[in-house]
Amino acid sequence: MRLGWVLGVLLLSFGARAQAVLDSASVPGLGQAGRGLYSEFLLSNTPRVAAIDGNGHIGWYSGGQSTEAAAARAITLCVQHGGIDCHPYAEDLSIVWPGRQWQPTLPPGPFVDTMNYGFVPDARFLWHGPAAALGVVVWSHGTTGTVDSRGVQPPSFLRVFNDAGFDIVRFDRAPMVDNPIRAAGWLRDGLALMRRQGYRLVVAAGQSRGGWTSLQILDTAGLADVVIATSPAAHGSGASLNLTAQDDDLRALIGNAQPSRTRVAIAQFANDPFMSDGDTRISLMERLRPKTGGLLLIDRPPGLSGHLAAGSTAFNQRFATCLLHFATEPKPPVTCAP
Repeated sequence: MRLGWVLGVLLLSFGARAQAVLDSASVPGLGQAGRGLYSEFLLSNTPRVAAIDGNGHIGWYSGGQSTEAAAARAITLCVQHGGIDCHPYAEDLSIVWPGRQWQPTLPPGPFVDTMNYGFVPDARFLWHGPAAALGVVVWSHGTTGTVDSRGVQPPSFLRVFNDAGFDIVRFDRAPMVDNPIRAAGWLRDGLALMRRQGYRLVVAAGQSRGGWTSLQILDTAGLADVVIATSPAAHGSGASLNLTAQDDDLRALIGNAQPSRTRVAIAQFANDPFMSDGDTRISLMERLRPKTGGLLLIDRPPGLSGHLAAGSTAFNQRFATCLLHFATEPKPPVTCAP
């Protein structure tokens, strides 16, 4: 199932206006190169703005403190690319160009909302709804001591899933109660809830402790169709002796995994202070292969470094589409092109 085909099915399913912001062919004046730049814009996180002049020139920007600041930068880039009288065309998820204004459907409130944790549709991503969506990605954030990571925007590589028709739901946890055993129990319940909501394809994905927790649910067959764990870790840092126990815990986690058709993708990166020996980890992760419907290991790819590498634009550009193919194709790829 190729990405272009997936996006085509999505537009046909929802109607051209239903997800109009995804339709690069409808942006006034853009040629092939401009549509390519607009497609890059669609894979960026908010705040984000694409500015055009209606005569083939475009500039876009993602980041900063506000949509207004992103708009100013996008207009400047459009002018630098040769544009005259550039104005915003798309802001975040909306189209603001005169005569083509469009607003996305707002997601519902939280599926679960407690003082300790929640399963929250992220309004910074397009919402399709369980009946129409290709599936759902339940995103588990990392844990950093007492820092509250609830509400943090999931990484931009999930944009390729969202643009292809997946809803994005955050698994938020309060820091003071977020231990691995408790979080894994909550996640098991949340994934079962996604099934009951009617999602056809359930993806459990996470970063750091969130990635580790996503792997923990493999002890219960059928909870998720796909698990994606980036920089999975459940112990301190390179300065902590807790890392010496990480391999033993990973060995136990893999030993507890039940045979199933769940596909598992794991990414680890060089110079990660929260990772034990990378070669040992990969050899342990290989033990998952006969227990899964497919195993994809992204092991210390060149040019990407550190614990947060999966949140980078470079990871998005190089691996997001491959991860989507891994999750959706009848025969999942066993490797990603570098």
